[in-house]
Parts: sequence; structure tokens; C-alpha cells
Amino acid sequence: MRIAQLVSNLNPVSSESTKAICSHVALLTNAIVNAGHEAHLYAASESLTQGILHAPSDSAAMQQALPADIQRHHTNTLISECYLHASEYDIIHSHFTLLSSFYAGLVKTPTLISVHSPIRDEIRPFLQRYRHLSYVSFSHAQRQQMPELNWVANIYHGVDTDRFAYHPFPKDYFLYLGRVTEEKGVHLAIEAAKAADVPLVIAGASYPAEGYWHKNIEPEINEKMVRYVGVANVAQKIELLQGARALLFPTQYDETFGLVMIEAMSCGTPVIGWKNGSVPEVVKDGVTGFIVDSVVGMVEAINSIDKISRQATRRRAEAYFSQNKMTQGYLRVYERIIEKAKKASIPRVKKQKE
Repeated sequence: MRIAQLVSNLNPVSSESTKAICSHVALLTNAIVNAGHEAHLYAASESLTQGILHAPSDSAAMQQALPADIQRHHTNTLISECYLHASEYDIIHSHFTLLSSFYAGLVKTPTLISVHSPIRDEIRPFLQRYRHLSYVSFSHAQRQQMPELNWVANIYHGVDTDRFAYHPFPKDYFLYLGRVTEEKGVHLAIEAAKAADVPLVIAGASYPAEGYWHKNIEPEINEKMVRYVGVANVAQKIELLQGARALLFPTQYDETFGLVMIEAMSCGTPVIGWKNGSVPEVVKDGVTGFIVDSVVGMVEAINSIDKISRQATRRRAEAYFSQNKMTQGYLRVYERIIEKAKKASIPRVKKQKE
């Protein structure tokens, strides 16, 4: 198959990226190539890929310095370039929730759309108009945001289980890893860790302009029981996950997937997650961690974490969330959509009346 991967050119695609979409697309594109298929990546010029890179615009670094309206012009340049060459591909896999929809109907090559983020109210009318296109979800919970879309497959994210290697002997700390924003519930992780009297390490990007950091997080950091280590690169992230007794995932919104949960589980590290969005699908309660819905519940889970087998946690990651399982899922969906498009393009022969 000849497969085009289309993703925002505002951030480089790379397996070393700390942005989930960028690392996901890198992993998938490389896996497609390793499976013997031809992969074309439309992305930022700094992207690192085993596929054939197409980057018609300025570098991501240069684009980020531009006004938002000019950034959009670069994005549309990228998308239009991909669809201009659509006839060269069997399928276009878009990682834009909406923007590629404006182009998909102009070509015969089918488009598959991954919806990476929660669906905002302001784009619902547009998605409603293009609900007939083919969409892939990352969790069944995600589909509840807009059930009427033509969801053709549900494919869980995959992780490189060799790189995120099993580690049976954790250190004495719990971990929060992700964006330090209110919707992620970092303050709840701090509250629970303090109540359970356990050390908490926080890693991830903070956003001081939001006010949440200064009000809810910074005053709690004391470098003893609550430590902030900043943004972790991939190597640092793996080390933190392998050393943690558990990952605390107190998300307060409908999580689309939550890649960090399976990265933790691949290391054998259990997850204590809030009962929102995809969390109950990813974490098997009592087997790979605990599902909670309150700080009290999170404290109880922290105190019970030694009941969770790190080996069982790793086995579930290998069974359901491996890179290979994810890739095979996408290849099957590509084949099905391509075959459907071919059948639709065959003209029907009218029977002559006798």
C-alpha cells in the first residue's frame, strides 16, 4: 500500500517528541515502512521519519514565531500539497480533526481521519456536515462525544514495549507525568499524595500565564514530598516511569486516550486513574491499577498499590497496547477502506430490457 500520513507542521514529528500526536505519528509511520509498505509523511521539515518526508512550508520553529493567521496559511499549504498528490496514494490518513475534511471530497483517494483531541463545540456543525467521512477513535468512550460520526474502527494507541522496558523494582515515589493544567487535575494528585504521606514527583510543561501553576502547584513544591522536575524528554520519561510505584492520572475531562498510561504500564508501573473518558478502558481496575473518582479513593489506591502485580501490568500492555498490535489494526482498516473505495468507483452496468 501507498499511505500518506498528514499531520500539523507546527511541531516536528519524531519518536523523541514529547507531544503525543507527534510521537504517535512517528511510531506509526515507521512501523508502516517496516511492514513493507510505502509511507509518505506530510509534516514539519524537522521531522524524523523512515517514510518519505514532504514539507512544503517553513520550519516548525519559524512558523511558531508567526501570527496565528499566517500559521494557518502554512497549514493549508501542507494539506493542499498532500491532496494535490492524492492520486499517488491508496489512502490518506489525516491527523487533523477537521481541516482535511474540506479537501477529502475533492479527490478519489479515500481519507481516514484520526480524532486526537476532545471535540470542541464550535467545530461540531462542521463535523456534522462531514460526518459521512471515515473516522477512527482511540477509545470507545471517545465516540460518545459525537456518536453520529462514521466511526469505522477503534484502535488503541501502541507503545514501543522494547524501549519502555519492564522494570520490576520501583523506587519510593509516585509520579504525575503530563501537562500541568487544571483539566489534568494535578492539584488532586498533590492532595492525595500528601494525605497518603508519600513522595510525589511532577514532570511536564507548566503554563504560568494560566494562573493555575502559581495558585495551585507552585506553593506545594518543597523538593522533599512534592518535587517538580520540569519537562522530561523520552529517556527521562522512561526512567521516571520505571522508578515510580504508580502513575497518578487524575484527569478531570473526557480523556481521548492518555498515552502516558500505556507507557507506564509497559514499564510495569500501575496506574491510578480518575474515572473519566478512556481511563476505564485502558486501566483494568484491580489488575493494572485502580479506577477512582475522589481524592479519598486515590488515597486508598495509593495505600493498596502493592497489591497490583507489575508483571501482570506489563503483560496487559504487551497484549493490548503494543506497537505491533496498533500497526496491524491500522493496516487492516486501510485495506478495508481502500477496497471499499475501489468497489464504489466501479461503474454499474445497467441491464438491458429484453
